Amino acid sequence: MRNHCIYFGSALLAALLAVGCGDDEEGVAEANEVLEGSRGDEEVREQCVSRGVETQAVDVNNDGNPDIRHAVADGVRRCTEIDMNFDGQVDVTRFYAPDGETPIREEHDFDFDGRMDQIAYYENGELVRKELDTNFNRRIDTWMWCADGLVSHAERDRTNDGDVDTWEDYENGQISGARYDDNNDGEPEKWEVFVDGRLTKIRFDTDRDGEPDRDEEIPPDQAGPADERITCEILPEETEEEGASDDGATDGTVQDGTVDDGEGDDEGDGFDEETAESNDETIADIVSGGAGTEGDGE
Repeated sequence: MRNHCIYFGSALLAALLAVGCGDDEEGVAEANEVLEGSRGDEEVREQCVSRGVETQAVDVNNDGNPDIRHAVADGVRRCTEIDMNFDGQVDVTRFYAPDGETPIREEHDFDFDGRMDQIAYYENGELVRKELDTNFNRRIDTWMWCADGLVSHAERDRTNDGDVDTWEDYENGQISGARYDDNNDGEPEKWEVFVDGRLTKIRFDTDRDGEPDRDEEIPPDQAGPADERITCEILPEETEEEGASDDGATDGTVQDGTVDDGEGDDEGDGFDEETAESNDETIADIVSGGAGTEGDGE
């Protein structure tokens, strides 16, 4: 399985999310483009720009441009925008629950082209669903559902025509079955059956009545290796030695959208030491100030 996104340390991301100071005129999340094919509730954006919301911003690297912006109302953070690589464009937008701390939605730009590539949805702070644009054409083509940190179901639009043509089911994060609509009539004509992640049978609907009528058993020596368990995470499990893909290409599989959680296990567990040393005043503000909420600078 290949990952094609750039890794950022959990400490830096936690630091950026905790920042809050300054002022900015443009509303947080106001300029974000909603990806075509998204099934999310776009009303969540209203909490970022509704009446009484103020924008607080900070320049983390002291270049004169804000790198983090919070939408705050009545002392509670509603939304946050983050420029992770200091190129002047938003890379992460987070929307919060009423407590101002628990995320309910995140939008990510993994290839730094100024357009969001993934939308992640949370319930009670847990990642439950993801929508991905795996070929960076501003249209969602992969939808994934999560359970206990593992993928439980996935849908894909392989032809990029806006219609789902592939359905995948998972057990404990390992694929157990797949259905394919190869003639784009909205119904599957081919089924794949997996046992312990290995393909064992292909079924076909040759008379187009919606039911399989021909089976093809796959000999074990032709089944290939078992598919890996797929986790529901956010940022890639990329090591420094491995590096990241230069062109951001994908290999056309749902697994391309599987990325590691950028927050780590302990959110707010500290800041990047190098960043802190080069931004003494800003980091001091981060630690003591937060996003206009009490105790948010932990």
